[in-house]
Amino acid sequence: MILLWILLGALGFFFFFVVLRGAPYVPTHKHAVLQALDMLDLPKGSRIIDLGSGDGVFLKAAAERSYHVTGYEINPFLCLISYIRCWKYRDRVSVRWRDFWLTKMPEVDAVFVFLAGPYLKQLHKKLEHERGNRPLKVASYGFLIPGAGEPVKTVGAVNLYLYK
Repeated sequence: MILLWILLGALGFFFFFVVLRGAPYVPTHKHAVLQALDMLDLPKGSRIIDLGSGDGVFLKAAAERSYHVTGYEINPFLCLISYIRCWKYRDRVSVRWRDFWLTKMPEVDAVFVFLAGPYLKQLHKKLEHERGNRPLKVASYGFLIPGAGEPVKTVGAVNLYLYK
């Protein structure tokens, strides 16, 4: 019985850590994923990161278009779901159980993000600081990125930004 309480306590602590450290999980709609990939308009083989990759819907769709995509997710259960969902594309998909805010951004051609509130302001600062001199396309689903200026294109709920 004590072991059960210890296990429940550990799971509860971990759950609150994930909630406090990251945004809550909200699934990305498939049509928005396809809109974002169309808007990014990258050549095959391009590298994309998905911040808060959740259940891997974006990762799978990007891999199906022959992109190399890395998903960062702080929730281990969602990482496992992503890993299973993208198993067929494991040569092009990498799922990382990691806090992106504590990780240096890899060299990529594009970023897909479904974040809100203060996270977007923090994202803008991180992108400006870590992208270097290379241009970067950013597709933000649902929300504008404060400080990034006006999106160059908006389709439905997806906003496309170009960092030059």
